Amino acid sequence: MKCRKCGSEQVNVQVVSETTLKTRRKTWLYWLTIGWFIEPLLWIFLTLPKLIYELFIPKRVKLKTKTRKIAVCQVCGESWDVKASL
Repeated sequence: MKCRKCGSEQVNVQVVSETTLKTRRKTWLYWLTIGWFIEPLLWIFLTLPKLIYELFIPKRVKLKTKTRKIAVCQVCGESWDVKASL
């Protein structure tokens, strides 16, 4: 593999893993049907239990991992994404 910038053959290919944490929230269907009046009622009439629930029950989260290949030239430092070629 050759560098696109300087044409050198000294190129390392690395696999980089990127992870993101995405919080899952209630859908628009929930808010359209029952959420718009249930949530305020729970806060008005059950303030202490609702507060305890919100503080100590973990939120629903989803971990997303994406991997990609990056080539790095050892001479000039140029880096680029390597496309999968089959």
